Amino acid sequence: MNEERRKFLKIILIGGTSFMVGKVLGPLFSKFLDDSQTKVGSKKENSSNSENSSGHFRVVENKQMLSVYDASGEEIFQIDKGA
Repeated sequence: MNEERRKFLKIILIGGTSFMVGKVLGPLFSKFLDDSQTKVGSKKENSSNSENSSGHFRVVENKQMLSVYDASGEEIFQIDKGA
């Protein structure tokens, strides 16, 4: 059997197998890692605020400004709505 053909088939087999294992086990690993992180609950500051929470960031909107907070609760971005 040709030595170059054998190397090529071995690389294709290893690459295909690792791709399939990544596709199967990838979602399991991501779900495991997401469960291990501590989740920060969203808090309503008052009833006039509109708040959207998406896991890692929290967006708080009121009549004057729009604020973005990270998972630890620290404000990272703020936009004033006034002219």
